[in-house]
Amino acid sequence: MRFLRVLASALVLVGAARPACAQSSEGLAGLLLRFFSPTNPVVLAPNTQNPAQSHDAHFRSQDNAQATLRQLNAGIAAQLSTFPIGSSSGGFTYTFDESLGVYNRTTQSFGPVFAERPLTAGQGKFSFAVNYQHGTWDRFEGRDLGGGELPLYLTHEDTNRDGSNLNLFFEGDLIQADLAIDLKTDTSVFLANYGVSERLDIGVALPFQRIDLDARIVATVDNIATSTAPNVIHFFEDGSTQRAYPESGSASGIGDVLVRAKWNFFRGASASAALGSDLRLPTGDEAELLGSGATQVKLYGVVGGSPGRFSPRAGFGYTFSSGGSEFTGDLPHELNYTAGFDLALHPRFTIAADFVGRTLLDAERLVLQTRSYQFTQRNDPTLRQVDRQTLGSETGSLGLYLASVGFKLNPVGRLLLVGNVLISLGDGGLQDQLTPVFGLDYSF
Repeated sequence: MRFLRVLASALVLVGAARPACAQSSEGLAGLLLRFFSPTNPVVLAPNTQNPAQSHDAHFRSQDNAQATLRQLNAGIAAQLSTFPIGSSSGGFTYTFDESLGVYNRTTQSFGPVFAERPLTAGQGKFSFAVNYQHGTWDRFEGRDLGGGELPLYLTHEDTNRDGSNLNLFFEGDLIQADLAIDLKTDTSVFLANYGVSERLDIGVALPFQRIDLDARIVATVDNIATSTAPNVIHFFEDGSTQRAYPESGSASGIGDVLVRAKWNFFRGASASAALGSDLRLPTGDEAELLGSGATQVKLYGVVGGSPGRFSPRAGFGYTFSSGGSEFTGDLPHELNYTAGFDLALHPRFTIAADFVGRTLLDAERLVLQTRSYQFTQRNDPTLRQVDRQTLGSETGSLGLYLASVGFKLNPVGRLLLVGNVLISLGDGGLQDQLTPVFGLDYSF
């Protein structure tokens, strides 16, 4: 069969292709982890005005800041590689009329863009589509991703090795490190779908991604311990108490491929229902943020109303995740749910709107937490304490919600032009407030 030959060729190409390398040999997924690693501490300038009280101050982050950066990196990597990439349903669906020996359209509308509908393409029918998404990621867990709203704190090296930062008073100083990230993605997805029988479709979705990541940490000395001892104040080489640390990189290549199947087991005059499965394969290079390193199997059911001008639908599924990478950790299982409709305003023009939801179960999340730091001051053994807001970890369900609103226009023949926007709802996880999507869909 023509489609099976195309599918086999695509999978061979996926297996042979390797993503382009990022600007660092460590890979794009390791970019955030280069900040303040144990081998890359923050070294402040010595006190040249008073060498007797001088030392090269090292601030390290092994205990909490590196762990937080690793978890932030995991959240970004996992959600980029599992972001929705489009419906398997072609715009045109058919059923064979045995009495007349011809194929007839089964719906007047052209279907959804990111949800699923129960109808299948029809035996021997093949559709090919390509869509393009541009993401400018704005927020993470409700925090401004590019505005420095991701605070970390670095503690002073234990200079005298006594297990605390109290006996040498200057060890009580902190560095506040505010992280800002500029993250952009361009994703082109090639989708193919084939009607094996009247009620069974199989398909494949092949994403090609480009990711651009610029990160910056602004480090500011928080001299809680040395504020009363001006001759032992920590500062950077230029004499300031603030310094910016930039990192940047990019990568492009094949993402994680989806192989799909859908069985329209019930088809009535006013309603229909289907069961389906998506298999997401770890074909993307996780070291470049192009893949999750996990194999995922999504099982779902979808029901739909009258296949006329107005077609409502709703779906529910469960995704089983197996494995992950050193950058994402093991991906959690998740619940999937959709609800929406498409409406044919004209024989050549359909609008569609859907709610697309995911709940990641027992996911590791980053939240703001209050952390207490103890210190003493020069010639004063009184134990003092300050509280600072910093990123911390907790385990819980993570809801990722999108609204999909768009249209499909049939200018000629069986060609469809697709325009859509994904709108982020809620504050969970990695978010792009508005993601434009453009595409073409052609049925044979």
